[in-house]
Parts: sequence; C-alpha cells; structure tokens
Amino acid sequence: MKKIYCFTLLMAAGFSFGQTFDSFTGTGDLSANGWTTASGTSGQIKILTTASDAGNSLSFTGLPASAGNRIALVAGESEDVKKALPQAISTGAAYFSALIKVDNTTGLEVNGSNGDYFLSLSQLFNGTAYYARLNIKQGATPNTFNLGILNAGGGTADPAFVATDLPVNTTVFAVVKYELATNTATLWVNPTPGGSEAGGTTNATGTEPAATTIEAFLIRQGGNVANGGTGNLQIDELRTGTTYASVTGGTASVKESAIAGLKVFPNPLKGNVLNITSDANATKTVAIFDVLGKQVVNTTTSATAINVSNLTSGVYIVKITEEGKTATKKLVVQ
Repeated sequence: MKKIYCFTLLMAAGFSFGQTFDSFTGTGDLSANGWTTASGTSGQIKILTTASDAGNSLSFTGLPASAGNRIALVAGESEDVKKALPQAISTGAAYFSALIKVDNTTGLEVNGSNGDYFLSLSQLFNGTAYYARLNIKQGATPNTFNLGILNAGGGTADPAFVATDLPVNTTVFAVVKYELATNTATLWVNPTPGGSEAGGTTNATGTEPAATTIEAFLIRQGGNVANGGTGNLQIDELRTGTTYASVTGGTASVKESAIAGLKVFPNPLKGNVLNITSDANATKTVAIFDVLGKQVVNTTTSATAINVSNLTSGVYIVKITEEGKTATKKLVVQ
C-alpha cells in the first residue's frame, strides 16, 4: 500500500485549499514535536500552553479558528529548527503564512537597520540556502516593530520593509510568497483573509541563485539582546501552499449537502475510477485539488465514472458543480 500523506484541512464556511503546516498541538520542546534542530542549542524553542488570544493559540479575525498551542522565540537564544514540507515545490511559487505576536522590542535590531530574519523557506532539508526570509526590526515609534522581506542570501542584504509600525502585544497576520523562476519574494502584512492576491512588498536583492526546489521550512532565532536580532515573539498557525488562497484562509461559499443525494465513491480510492452520483445525475463539472491547492483534475461530464489514474497517494478536495449547485468532498487515494 502506498503511503498516505496526512494533513489538516481547514474547514470554515465551506473549504479552503492548502495546509496548516503546524498548529503546535504538542507540548514541551519543539524539537521533540516533528521539528529538527538545525543549529544552536537544542530544546530552546518551546511550545507554550498558557492562555492567549483563543485558548492557547494566537488568532486573527477572518481566519479559521486556531487549534493547538503556539511557540516562543526568546532574545539571545540560538536554536534554529527545520521541518520538511509535505510535498516539495519545484515550479511556480511557494507561499507561507503565520500569526505573529511580538512581546516587546527587547532584542530586536534597531530602526533603520536591515533587521534579522526568523522565518524562511529552505531549498533542501539539510541545506543552508534560505529563501523568502521574513525579517523583523524595531519600528520608528516606541513599542512597535516592522516586518520586511528578503528574497535570498548573497550580496548586501537589503530587505524591503513594510513601512507600517506594528504594535507589540498584538497578533499580526503575515503572508509570504517566493517565485522560483524570478527569485523574488513578496510580503503582505495583515491582508484580509479570503481576499485576492494583490500588491504586496516585493524584494529581489539577494544574489544567491534562485531555488530549484523548496523542501523545508525554517524557524530561526538570531542575534542577542545586546546587538539585536529576532527578539521575543510568539508564532502560531503556520500554513504552506502553492497559491495565495491556500495560506490566507480563502473559503468558497459551498455546502457539503448543496447537491441532493451526492455520493463520491469508493473513498478511500484504490483504483483509477472515481464514481460521482446524485439524485439528478445531470452533467457535472468536477475539479480536484491536491494538498497544496493545485488543480489536478478538471472535467465536465454526464457520466458517473471519472478516470483519475493521474492521482498519486494522498488526500484531495473534490469540487462538484451540478445545475448551478456546488459541493465539496474530501477524497483519500491509497
């Protein structure tokens, strides 16, 4: 039997494509909960189980309800950790998003500096080439901070910062995109969840060659209290995907029962034929999306049987439209 890749589907008022990469549901050391220490002192990054915005989690209006706990980065500590993506990304763009709350400005690089990065994508799990680096520094006004983006290393680091001074002790929603073909990174701060991709702050100043693949995610603690670095902050609800919608909580206003008598079978699927029936058995448009939100099947048919021989083992979302009504089903392929 082929391996089934498991992930958490974000279900809100309908569905959203993509994956919650980590909601930090465990306790104790992050390195004992699916992450690997990449450098520094192992066991420094902890999962917090104290009360926060919602339960033990950070939250942001418009996003699906947070789950699990959250983690803390501490000024002056050195542990960096990595975790492999559920599926390597070698074409198009890689996206991630995170909820961030900065406790205070202690340990942050000063305003006017290039800041330091604390989240990024990694070309190889065991490599040291990091892309789409999310930078942080003190803001222009007291008790604020700025977020910026650097596409890659190499040359003189010159991240592009969003000018907005963000207040400490307030949860921020950050969305990042890395385009492999152009070696360009883009940052959005507090975009409207479910909105369309537009604008953003873009950077392409890093001279390191463009990534050929994105395989892992990095959480980094940099600098120290005296010289400044990534400071004291909390992180939650990491999401990864290949589309903007997959990491911003974008939902489609559809209902599971919108099509009367809808059945999708067999499920789990072990063969190459998926059957879709309903009370009307009218012509249907069927779209199937993988874990990263990529559309892998798109067909319109009056038949009940659909050839899905191109699907590999994993979990998919099947979107069916019939007579103006739309519904979705989760499909497991073995």
